[in-house]
Amino acid sequence: MAAIFSSSPKDMTKGRKRRLSEDEDMSDAPSINTTRSIVERHQQRRSMKTTSDIKRYKTGIQRRSANTALLATMDKDKLIDLIHSLLLAHPEVREDIVTYIPPPTIPSATAALSDLERRLADSFPYNRHGPRRDDYTFSRVREPLTGLIDTVAQYANHFTSTAVFPTICFSFLDLATHVAHRLPTWENEDHNQLKRELYHDLNDCWKKAIVTAASKMRERESYSPQTVSEWAKSLAQHNSYTEGLFTDAVHEFTKQLGFMIGLSVESVDPPRDAPLCHLPSLESDMARFAPQSPVVGYADVRR
Repeated sequence: MAAIFSSSPKDMTKGRKRRLSEDEDMSDAPSINTTRSIVERHQQRRSMKTTSDIKRYKTGIQRRSANTALLATMDKDKLIDLIHSLLLAHPEVREDIVTYIPPPTIPSATAALSDLERRLADSFPYNRHGPRRDDYTFSRVREPLTGLIDTVAQYANHFTSTAVFPTICFSFLDLATHVAHRLPTWENEDHNQLKRELYHDLNDCWKKAIVTAASKMRERESYSPQTVSEWAKSLAQHNSYTEGLFTDAVHEFTKQLGFMIGLSVESVDPPRDAPLCHLPSLESDMARFAPQSPVVGYADVRR
C-alpha cells in the first residue's frame, strides 16, 4: 500500500498531461490584465480630453481656423471689397450676410466719416500756399470726395428712418450737415454741384426727421422743450451758414414743432409768389436760435 503513494514530485509532473483543446482555449482567451489595461487607457484618454476641454472653456482660448487667420491679414478696405464682391456674385446670400452686420450707430458713423474726411484731405496735392481749388485738384480728389458724399447721404437715410429715435436722428443730422459744410468749394461752379446736391438731400432728411418726430409726438411720444430748442438751434445755424438752403426744413420745423418753443406759425402757409427763404416771421423767429460758429474747411486744415 505504501508503494502506491511513494511517487516523487518529478514523477507526478511527468504524469500530468493537458489536452490540446485546453492549450488552445488558454492561448486564444485575452488575459484579464490586458483587458483591464485597455479599459484604463481608454478612460484615461477620455479624462484627459474632458480636462482639456474644461481648461479651454475656462480660459476662453480656442484655436483659430485657417480662414480666420487669412481674413486677419486683410486690411479693412480689402475686406469690404471682398464682402461687396461676394454679395454681387451671390445675391442669394445677401440677406443672410446682412443679418450679421450690426446697424450703424452715431459713434461708428462718426468714425467712418472722420476716416473718409482724412482720406479726402490727404488726397489733395501738396501746395505750400494750401490746397488749390482748380480743375486739376478736383480731378485728383474726385474719388474720395464722392465716396464721402455718398456715405453721408446713405447714413442720413438710415438715421432718418422711423425706427430711429428722433433724438438720435437729429444728432446725426447735425453731424452730417457739419461734414457738408467742410466740403471744399471749387473755382469751377460745375464741380460744386456735388455739394449742392448733398445739401438738398440733407434738407429733405431734416424735413423727414421733423415730420417723424411730430408724428411720434401725436402717438404719445414726448420731448422736452429744451430738447426741441436744441434741434431748432442746430437747424437755424445750418440755415444761416448756407444762406437759406435749409429754409424748407425751417418752415417744416415751425409748422410741426414750433409751438413747443414759442415759434410763430402765423406765416406757415405763405403766399404763392413769396419765396420761402424770404418769409420774415420764419427768419426772425429762427434767427434767435442760430449761434454763429466757424466751420473749418480743408484749406484751413492743410495750411
